[in-house]
Amino acid sequence: MCNIVLEKHLERIKAAYEASVFTKGIRPESEDNIKKFESNYESIPSEYRWFLLNLGGCYLAEPWIFDLKELEENYTFFEDAYEEYMSGCEHWKAFPVGGLGDGSIVFIDLESGKVRGYNNDYTDLEEIAESFSKLILDLVEQVESYS
Repeated sequence: MCNIVLEKHLERIKAAYEASVFTKGIRPESEDNIKKFESNYESIPSEYRWFLLNLGGCYLAEPWIFDLKELEENYTFFEDAYEEYMSGCEHWKAFPVGGLGDGSIVFIDLESGKVRGYNNDYTDLEEIAESFSKLILDLVEQVESYS
C-alpha cells in the first residue's frame, strides 16, 4: 500500500521529525499490530495507515496524530462520543486520527476525505484540512518555519 502524496515527501517529513523535540521515541507501527487493530475494529483509512506504517504518530504541532496505542485508547471513546451526533447524519462515517490540546478529537470524514475537528465543548465541527496528506504537510511546514 502506497500513499503517493506523502511518499514523495517522506524525507521532508523525516527531517521535520528530527527537528522536533516532540517526536523523540516515535517509531513506525508494525503491519502485524495494524492488522490486529483492524481485526478488532475496522480498516484504517489508507493515508493514515501508510503514515502509521512509515512514521508512527505525529507530534509536530497541533493537531497531534495518534500512534496505534493512542488510536486504540481513543477509538471506543470516539464512537461513543459521536454516536448521538452521527445518528442525525445519514451515511456519514468518520475515523479518529488525532486530537487537540483542549481534548477535541480530529478525524477523517470518510465520505469527503477531509480532516475535521470535533469540539467537545461546543459540539461543533471544524474543517482542519482538505485531506490527511495536506494536514501532515501543513504540520511539516510549521516545523520548517520554526527551524
